[in-house]
Amino acid sequence: MRTDEDERSARFLDLLRPIQRELEVYGRRLVWVYNDADDAVQNAASRAFQAFDRYREGTNFRAWMFKILTNEIFSVNRKRGRIARFEVPLDAEEMDDFAELVSAAAETFSSWETLADALDEDILRALQALNEAERAVLLLRAIGDLRYREISECLDIPLGSVMGNLFRARQKMRGALVGKRGRRSP
Repeated sequence: MRTDEDERSARFLDLLRPIQRELEVYGRRLVWVYNDADDAVQNAASRAFQAFDRYREGTNFRAWMFKILTNEIFSVNRKRGRIARFEVPLDAEEMDDFAELVSAAAETFSSWETLADALDEDILRALQALNEAERAVLLLRAIGDLRYREISECLDIPLGSVMGNLFRARQKMRGALVGKRGRRSP
């Protein structure tokens, strides 16, 4: 005989399983200490399950989970004392192959998930050069495939801030690409 708690657990897992991989990828890209990513995802899932009675059927579970995970990761990063060290100096020489990687990736990889797994250290450094808000917005859009309004809800920031942060993040990433391409000798 199934209890209400069993049904609640089953419903939660049914909603969580399809997005679990996306949450893991997002967590690995946003957290500062790679080994903290799995713990952050697990803690976020635990917190979400504890608060599952507040989740309303018919709303976007995916956006709700990304919001919980984002808050968990921000908390983990604060605990690690990394907030003060957002700017990572980038050596221009480190980005030489960035443009080729992106263009090759567009042809080689069939999905963002595959591309995200293949990101090399240069791209990760470029992502780390973004401030926390820019990186979170960019990753929620790219990996989470969330709409602007969903990102706004996840991060508890105005819609205009989402658009501004995403614009700046894309400009900075594009600048890294163009900078690499422009330095190449013929």
